[in-house]
Amino acid sequence: MSIKARIALLLGLLLVAFLAALQILRQLERTRADELLADTMQANRVALQRWTDLLSQPTQRIGQDYSQWPELARFVDQPDPAWAEINLHKALAGYETHALWVTDPQGRLVYSTQASEGPAMPLPLAASEFSRLSPHFTGRHFFAESRDGLMEVWANAVTGAGPGHRGWLLVAKLWSPQHLATLGRLVEARIQLGPPVPSPAKDRPQAQLLIPLSDVHDLPVRQMMVGFPAPDFTETLARDTLAAYLFVAFGLLVVTALWLGVRRWVLQPLDRISTSLGSGDLGPLQPLCGEQNELGRVARLVETSFAQQAALQREIAERNRAEAALRESELQVRRSLELRARLARDLHDGVIQSIYAAGLGLESALAQLPPDQAGVRGPLQQCRQSLNDVIREVRGFILGLEPEQIPRQGFAEELTALTRTMQALWPVHITLQVDPHVAQRLNASQEVHALQIVRECISNALRHGEAREIQITLAARDGDAALTVRDNGRGFDPTGWPIAKGHGLSNIATRAREMGGASLVRSEPDHGTTVTLHFGLPASPA
Repeated sequence: MSIKARIALLLGLLLVAFLAALQILRQLERTRADELLADTMQANRVALQRWTDLLSQPTQRIGQDYSQWPELARFVDQPDPAWAEINLHKALAGYETHALWVTDPQGRLVYSTQASEGPAMPLPLAASEFSRLSPHFTGRHFFAESRDGLMEVWANAVTGAGPGHRGWLLVAKLWSPQHLATLGRLVEARIQLGPPVPSPAKDRPQAQLLIPLSDVHDLPVRQMMVGFPAPDFTETLARDTLAAYLFVAFGLLVVTALWLGVRRWVLQPLDRISTSLGSGDLGPLQPLCGEQNELGRVARLVETSFAQQAALQREIAERNRAEAALRESELQVRRSLELRARLARDLHDGVIQSIYAAGLGLESALAQLPPDQAGVRGPLQQCRQSLNDVIREVRGFILGLEPEQIPRQGFAEELTALTRTMQALWPVHITLQVDPHVAQRLNASQEVHALQIVRECISNALRHGEAREIQITLAARDGDAALTVRDNGRGFDPTGWPIAKGHGLSNIATRAREMGGASLVRSEPDHGTTVTLHFGLPASPA
C-alpha cells in the first residue's frame, strides 16, 4: 500500500473516529437524560410514599391507639352497642376512617360500623385468613375490595392491659376519587387505579409509576398508575446537538488541514525524491536540497549518494581493467610455467640420460680395469662421483622448474620460506604455528596442495581483504589434520560472493577434495576471514 493510500486511510479513520465520538456523546446525553429522569422518578416515588403515609396516618393511628385501649378489650368480652356507638362510630369522622370492625381472637365479628349509609359492610378478611395475622405484630397493612371501592386496611391485635390478645381491630380508609385527587395534587401528578396487570418491561425510564396494591396474601388487588409531567429536555438536547455539529465541523477542518499539510510537506517531496531515484536525475531534487528540514537532508543524502555511485562506477571500471591486466599476467605466468615444465622434461630426458649413460660407461670401464691399475681407477671413480653429483644437481634444478613441486626440505621450512617472501613483498605480519609431528606425516601431494592453498589464502587476504595480520596454524584434530589461515582483513559475505570475482574459493575447495578432505570459509564484513581445511593423514610419514 502506498504512503498516499495509508495517509488517506488514516484521515478516513480519523473522520470515522470523530463521527463515532459524536455518536458516543449523543448516547451519553441520552444516558444522562435517562439518569436524570430515573432520579426524578425515584424522588417522586419517595414523595408519593410519604404523602400516602401522611394521608393514611389518622386511620393508622386509630387502629394503633384503640387496639391498646383496655375498654375495647372489655368490649370484646362484653359487647355494649351504646358504648360502641359513642366511642367507635363517632370516632370514624375524626380519624378520617371509612369503616371499623371488631372481632374475637377466632375472627368472629363482634362489631362493625362504616361512615357510609347502608347495610353493614362485611369483614375484609374471611375467618380462615385471620390465621395469617400475628398477635405480636400490630398494624398489618393490606388492600381489599369493597362495595364502596378499594380500601386500605390495618389489622391490630386487641391487647388491652392484660396478657395475650383479646381479639382483632380492623380499620379501613377508602381510596375514593377525592382521596386520589388530593394525593395527586400533593405530588403534582395524575393518579388512577387500574387492574392488576403486569407492567411491561421497558429499556428506558418512563415518567409514570406503576405501584401494585396487594392484599393479605401479597397478591396485587389493584395497580396505582401515577403519571408525572415528562421533563422537557428539548432545549438541552438542542444545545447539545449544536455543540456536536460544531465538534464535527472542527474535526472536518482538522482533517482537511492535516491532509493539505501532509500533501504539501510530505507527499510532494517524497514524489520528487522517488522521481529522482527512479530516473537517476538530480533535477527534481534541486528545490529540496536547500530546505533545512528532514526531507531536505534526505535530498542532500540522495545527491551525495549519486556522487558516490559515480565514483564507485569509476572504481569498478578501474578494477575491471586491473583484473584484466591480472588475468593477462596470470596467462603469461602459466605460459612461463609450461615452458619451465617443458625445459624440466627436456633436461630429464636428455641431459640426465646422457650423463647417466656416461656414468654407466665409466662403470663398465672400471669393471674392465685390471687390479694393478690403481692409479687409473682412482681418477675414474672420482669422475663417476662427479657425474653423480651433476645428476643430483640437475635433478634438484628440475624439481625447482616443475610446477607445484617442492624440494624435499620439509613442509614447515617451505611454509616459512613462503611467508618470508610474502612479508618482504607486502606490509603484513604472518604468524606460524605448525605442529612438527603433523607436518612430518604429510605426503608430497598433500604438501603441494596445502602450500598452494596457503598461498591462495594469503594472496586473497592481501589483495582483497587488505589484511595486516595473518595467522597460519597446522595441528591435529580428532586424528586428522587441520590447517587454518585467519586474517584481520575487511572480510566479505561468502553466500553473496559472486563467482565472477575469481576462482580462488572454488580452487581451494577442489584442492581440499583432492586431498581427501573439505574446506570451510567463515567471514563477515569488517570481521576478517577464516579458512579451515580438514583432511586425513597417511598411516606413515611420506
